[in-house]
Amino acid sequence: MKKIVVAAIVCSLLIACSNQRMSKKKALDYNLYQYAKVIRWADYNTALTFLSPHIDKAHNPSILEIERLKQFNVSSYVAAPIKPGFSENEIIQDVQIKLYNLHTKRERVVVDRQVWEYDDEAKTWWLTSGLPKIVSSRH
Repeated sequence: MKKIVVAAIVCSLLIACSNQRMSKKKALDYNLYQYAKVIRWADYNTALTFLSPHIDKAHNPSILEIERLKQFNVSSYVAAPIKPGFSENEIIQDVQIKLYNLHTKRERVVVDRQVWEYDDEAKTWWLTSGLPKIVSSRH
């Protein structure tokens, strides 16, 4: 019985160690998936929770920008493969988003260049590039 308990503890430690090595990648996959899901459902208030608490003012959306986004539903969200950023804790992903204006019934296509940074302390990835920008030109 004692051997079984020791074997179980050793297996648990090995699994925990392998999960720690994978945790950064898993955290990225999880955040990208959850963020995409939130944007697809046009849940912009929840999307704000993915923004870095240290985001600079240029990328922090104003109340007006958030209200403007709420005028759109998302009809398509196509993510390109991720690319390395400028550090080992940064990735870049371009996403083509088709937005459907609820008032004008027109569709608009934007390419959202997402910059994600890993926070070692919080063990999570934060979006530092802000929410999708709605450009003035129509496609």
